[in-house]
Amino acid sequence: MSSPVIAGADGTAIASLPIGRLIAQPAAGGAIPFGSFGQRALRLLGHTLVNLPPSTWLLVDVSLLFAGITIAYAVFPPFEIPDIPHVALWQAAAVLSFAGIIASLVFGLYERETIRSRSRILTRMLLTVATTAVISYTVIYVIMYATVSRRAEFLALAFFLVSGSGVRFGAWWAVQKTHRGLLVVGSRGLFESFVAAQKEGFLHEYKLIGYASTDDRPDDALGDPQFLGTIAELIPKLGGRRVNEIVVGNGAARDPLVMDWVVPCLQAGCRVTNEAIFYEMATGQILVDEITPNWFLFADLKVHCDERATLKRLLDLVSGFVGLCLTAPVWPIIALAIKLCDGGPVFYSQDRVGQNGRIFRLHKFRTMRTDAENGKSVWASPRDPRATIVGRWLRRSRLDELPQLYNVLVGQMSIVGPRPERPDIVRELCEKLPYYGERHLVKPGVTGWAQISFRYGSSIEDAKRKLQFDLYYLKHTSFELDTIILFRTLGTFLRGGC
Repeated sequence: MSSPVIAGADGTAIASLPIGRLIAQPAAGGAIPFGSFGQRALRLLGHTLVNLPPSTWLLVDVSLLFAGITIAYAVFPPFEIPDIPHVALWQAAAVLSFAGIIASLVFGLYERETIRSRSRILTRMLLTVATTAVISYTVIYVIMYATVSRRAEFLALAFFLVSGSGVRFGAWWAVQKTHRGLLVVGSRGLFESFVAAQKEGFLHEYKLIGYASTDDRPDDALGDPQFLGTIAELIPKLGGRRVNEIVVGNGAARDPLVMDWVVPCLQAGCRVTNEAIFYEMATGQILVDEITPNWFLFADLKVHCDERATLKRLLDLVSGFVGLCLTAPVWPIIALAIKLCDGGPVFYSQDRVGQNGRIFRLHKFRTMRTDAENGKSVWASPRDPRATIVGRWLRRSRLDELPQLYNVLVGQMSIVGPRPERPDIVRELCEKLPYYGERHLVKPGVTGWAQISFRYGSSIEDAKRKLQFDLYYLKHTSFELDTIILFRTLGTFLRGGC
């Protein structure tokens, strides 16, 4: 490994030392690189909390519910009611845990974004507790034909509300206090993509320090305050700048000298990650501009797995049939509202591009005026002026998508998958966006990862962002991810799209 020469303020050489030793040197004024032990511990806690998997939070909540009902039964012992058995402690704990898990998944209590906002924590906890009470009472009284002390259940849910909120507020505090310093090694454009992602609600746990180059100062960095110099110049200063994580751009990673500083940084406790891997883990997206055909080789896509396809089709049939049965009572109400609004047709059908490029006819409840397009495809937007009064509500609540359950039952769509687009828009996007056609490797869905993670697409740039979510779904498609998407979609419906 080469040993760079470090120059002093006057330009004279000071020493030729291994990079690992340079990083280990204390910063000026006696400061220890990467912060004190307390700062590192707090940073580790915050980073761990924000990246906890949903299963861990689920276990925490189940433990809190079990503790709450145990305390409640001790304070309010059950009493016998003639002809109606009182549920035992273990039965009450099981029902509360089941109801709490369902409600938590529906209202997004386990999403990473939840612990980044105090208002979101409190709102979702209140919704979860209220729904848990409804579900548990329904199961105990209607299905089990038993009873439970209302005081005991109130105390258990109050304990869960206070303790669950307290744990999450503590996590919020730790996350706010532990921003990890992020240094980007690559182009200015790459750094700006991270800035844009942060403005859109991602990367909250990071503080963007700036960007560096691998060798000479790039031309577009002149006068740019975010450009910090070459990585060799920055190595002795990483501790003083509180850099905890380095993301290496794909272009910079091709530099043959890159390993001369990557390994010592790792040894010093600084995490070093490829830009595509980091962006994928941090945002749930795939950087379209940075992938090549080799990405599809190494992504290990399972879209053509027979077992996976058979199970997904079975779930689509069951979900489609159950969905039709559950929503059938609201169809006449929606149809009447649309008719009373402007007297136009209830349903709206369009040609869409399905799996492997096949064209099919998609059905929706009509949300726009009858003269909205006049035969020409136009991008939709959240506050589209073409939408009717009823249509705006239908789109916010996603109820306009209900007729697509028919498309699911006949095999043209899946419950979960990339949203289908119109043929003329697909042709345009395939010409302007790399790998857009590859999203058609799977069946389009009534709901999808891009739909719950991004707003309505109204431009080529929005379509590109949604493609990044779609490619993430292609790579990580699984029963677990489909379940998360379904619950989050249900939460969107219950919250009215707010």
